[in-house]
Amino acid sequence: MYLAIDLGTTGCRSIIFDSKLKEISSSYEEYPLTIKGTFIEQNAELWWELTLKTSKEAIKNANISPCCIDGISISSQGISVVPVDKNCKPLCGAISWLDTRAEKEAERIKNDFGETKILKITGKPCNSVYTLPKILWIKNNMPQIYKNTYKFLMPLDFLTAKLTGNFITDHSMASGTLMYDVYNACWCDEILDKYDIEIKKLPKLAYTGEFAGYVLPQIREKLGLKENCIVAVGAQDQKCAAYGVGISADSVTVSLGTAAAVTVLCNEAKGVTAKNITLCGYVEPDTLVSEGVLNTAGTCLRWLRDTIYNGEKYSVIDKEAKTASQNSLIFVPYMSDGGGMFSGLALSTKRCDFARAVMEGVAFEIRALLDAMESYGKKQKIILFGGGARSDVWCQIICDVTGMDILVPSTEEAAGAGAARAAARTAGKITEPLLCDRIYKPGKNYDEKYKRYISLINGEIK
Repeated sequence: MYLAIDLGTTGCRSIIFDSKLKEISSSYEEYPLTIKGTFIEQNAELWWELTLKTSKEAIKNANISPCCIDGISISSQGISVVPVDKNCKPLCGAISWLDTRAEKEAERIKNDFGETKILKITGKPCNSVYTLPKILWIKNNMPQIYKNTYKFLMPLDFLTAKLTGNFITDHSMASGTLMYDVYNACWCDEILDKYDIEIKKLPKLAYTGEFAGYVLPQIREKLGLKENCIVAVGAQDQKCAAYGVGISADSVTVSLGTAAAVTVLCNEAKGVTAKNITLCGYVEPDTLVSEGVLNTAGTCLRWLRDTIYNGEKYSVIDKEAKTASQNSLIFVPYMSDGGGMFSGLALSTKRCDFARAVMEGVAFEIRALLDAMESYGKKQKIILFGGGARSDVWCQIICDVTGMDILVPSTEEAAGAGAARAAARTAGKITEPLLCDRIYKPGKNYDEKYKRYISLINGEIK
């Protein structure tokens, strides 16, 4: 048995998986974000408290002895950062990845290196959401805390340290910091030297599934674990999910939740050339992933439910979307920055047409991201997971729009399954990826409507 801890932006879920990655039980607790303008923080100690609480409950719900747990690993939100002392005690609130206070610091990095160079080194654009600007903000505004910091840790690193006493991160987490050389898989000396950041203040780099340490005695006692219970190095949640479902050379993974993330393996490191596409470290050596993100996917469907559908159940939206015929109505899902729109409204437009258009719009954007990653037409299948994958009609629409087979895993908890797979790997067990129990085949042809969608977002039609 393996204990997977999935630490998200607003909640912690602990899941027990068996050796075949079958989900046995789980427990979930939410925690708040503290928001004051551009300052968005979390209590890192609460991450830890709820990790212990949900772990205990998941073990209890599984109706097993805690001694049956052979290993633990973690899937985590990325980019967020907390400074800690030698005892892993937070010196201030954890600065969330949603926090944008470090705009001046991001601008300084952009001026010092230039957008092209920072992208070439890190695979990321220079943006205040990443970790380096946040660390520079602490250095500039809380110099005593910076001086007293033993390590700057991201959520994965913090939980790993609490479990084992060792300060370790993985390459997928590190690649979200703007301090990581994505092509050489190491902390970037040039960037660290430029801002006088000592490398000893950063956690050691390791790959997912490597041995992070044994669970500390006092933690074993709290959870009832056996003496030699191992902890495996985990990964950032999207990469952990890709590992859990077994991303391969002929497949793409799509996480369809609040946001949509499209992930593609890159066996050869190529420069990032498209908007919303980044290059990231992956869970295995000599492998990178290209990732494209649509910030509003499930959020658009929730907006539709709360406005046009007056809070009705998603099953009603699914039913109506299925009955709607393919028509001229096009939805652009850029709702996070005010760029969302409907085009092609007619007197004959019905409520069901809005439902289908929203699902189609997200599907069009997934295809556009695949185009931008030069993967469209080169991959055979999409492995789709997340809350949106519950909808048969949405899965079929994405299948039709992309012209690719859609495979849906047996559990929504793909990131947790990736963590369990990492734990099994460290324990010396070979665990296959999640099984997929739903398969969709392309039917309707959306090529002409997709062309109109692209013309619309490029401003060629109104």
